[in-house]
Amino acid sequence: MTTKSLLLSTTLFTLVGCSTFDTPVPPAELRVSVPSELPTSTLTTMTPALSCLDDMMVAYKKAPVYLASADISNFTKEHSLSSGMNEMLISALSKMSVRSSGVRYISYDPSVQNILTLQGAHPQKEEFRAPDYFLRGGVTQVNKDLWQGQNGIGASAEVDPGQLLDGGSFFILQGQDDLTKSLSNSSNYVSLSMDMNVGHLANLQIIPGVGSSNTLGMQMTESEAISGDLSVHDIGVSYSLSESVTKDINTMLRMLVEVASIEVIGKLQAIPYHRCLLNAADNSKTYKELLPVFISKISQSPEELIKTVQTALADLEYYDGAVNGQLDSKTSEALARYQSRMGLLSSGIIGFDTFRMINTVTPTRDTPYSTWWLNERGIVGEQTGAVLAQGPVATSENNKEDKQSTTDKSN
Repeated sequence: MTTKSLLLSTTLFTLVGCSTFDTPVPPAELRVSVPSELPTSTLTTMTPALSCLDDMMVAYKKAPVYLASADISNFTKEHSLSSGMNEMLISALSKMSVRSSGVRYISYDPSVQNILTLQGAHPQKEEFRAPDYFLRGGVTQVNKDLWQGQNGIGASAEVDPGQLLDGGSFFILQGQDDLTKSLSNSSNYVSLSMDMNVGHLANLQIIPGVGSSNTLGMQMTESEAISGDLSVHDIGVSYSLSESVTKDINTMLRMLVEVASIEVIGKLQAIPYHRCLLNAADNSKTYKELLPVFISKISQSPEELIKTVQTALADLEYYDGAVNGQLDSKTSEALARYQSRMGLLSSGIIGFDTFRMINTVTPTRDTPYSTWWLNERGIVGEQTGAVLAQGPVATSENNKEDKQSTTDKSN
């Protein structure tokens, strides 16, 4: 063994003998979004849009629609999809009815027979209200192989070529020293489609045009791996580092259910529901550009920004005071209620995230409240609370506004 090989061998044994490894932990961003210590609310990028539709039904003073649903089913062969689509639908309808009570869902399926028996004995059973409409639909397409990509690179270096010895019937390579290393990463993109329609319960006829057909795409898996080998004579050391993140396809499913519920209820109520969907995408680049403008405006003319907020809160019936540019207690209380409803920190203070939400989620108008606010239109996808994050993008096969009223209620 040469002096160089002896030195390398000694170094290898020292490295391996002294090495310690911590247990891999998920990235901080992942641990914040999915904490292990305390359950967190299930929010999606459509959560503000559900609140927006609720505010819109308040502003337009809409009477409630009464509906039930058939099973929202999985019509594909994909077994990883949740069977709880009906519960996702009920949660979405509930979130969009907190202030307005614009949707009354009547739970009825074979599993509630015992509840119906109890309901028949309830002293207030006369309050039962039969639904006017029914929903039906489900997942109609899934493509988990829409796109896959992989990048990789490897390198090797020979320290000592070694000696080729004649072993009689075969040759032996002895004393070779070399180093190899490789890096690779991969990802894939999947798509999911859902169809949902509405019918009159009185005649079981599907209402033309009152439906939803959407496809959602998502980068589902991301993985990265690094590996290497170092060999000195008959001694070798290998190492590998890998990390993989797989998003739940049922997150896409929940978002599709929420988008479908916004569309069908918006059409039943004959309101411009598209306002709630247009800015649900990831506009973080635009918001980053607007942040210094907001800081400048709030320092130079705070009264104008306060008037803007007061006008918006009045339109949505959170505030009934004077539009005077003063952040008084009445304005702060209304602002705190709005912030809480939209998933923001309920501080009663006008921060950038609050001002952004007021100008991008606009139930009562098609334009921002502030003329300088650059409003991205025609995009569907992201944003909850005060955290900007990458999110999927949805596309719809339906027109974004159905001008024909379909609310010929029988009540």
